[in-house]
Amino acid sequence: MKDITVDARGVLCPKPLIMTKKQLSKTAKDTSFLVLIDNETSKENVERFLSDNQIRFQTSVDDTVYTIEVTKTESELSHPAAEEYCRPATGSKAGYAFCFTSDKMGEGPEELGKILIQGCINTIKELSPTPAALVFYNGGVKMAVEGSPVLASLEELEKEKVKILVCGTCADFFQVKERIKVGNISNMYDILTTLAQAGHVIYP
Repeated sequence: MKDITVDARGVLCPKPLIMTKKQLSKTAKDTSFLVLIDNETSKENVERFLSDNQIRFQTSVDDTVYTIEVTKTESELSHPAAEEYCRPATGSKAGYAFCFTSDKMGEGPEELGKILIQGCINTIKELSPTPAALVFYNGGVKMAVEGSPVLASLEELEKEKVKILVCGTCADFFQVKERIKVGNISNMYDILTTLAQAGHVIYP
């Protein structure tokens, strides 16, 4: 067993990649360490990251835990952007998604509903891992317009590579398309494809 072990069990991409990259930055050339992963997609993404950066590795599996023995062979990474490697394996589900159908949350008083939906969206950035996508349709598109109380949070999530889709038909219906300031104005095909690919969809 190597002296240095990166335990990435129980976390999803990009965290295992980031943890591996961080350890590489602290590891001397021609020195080895172990990475433990219990998610096949994360394992495959770490392997691609190591291969592209010409870093030697060997993978073994024991039950549901993958052990990747990494030997640092290059001083500098040629492909340092770890997050770009976090795409799902063919046929797998891509994280989870939030779907917002209104600019308020729940069936109670409207004022309370607006407070709750703002709290919900402002808190998403604190989740780990963050969702793969946020989808806004029907009245939910109003959350993505200029002047929205959650616009700053949505912009921050978009910078963190969270996909944000806004229904174009809905934006036209509410006459807010010109005021949409975050995300991509999308269509029903893209929205349904995104939801179908998500491992789990949350409707606040």
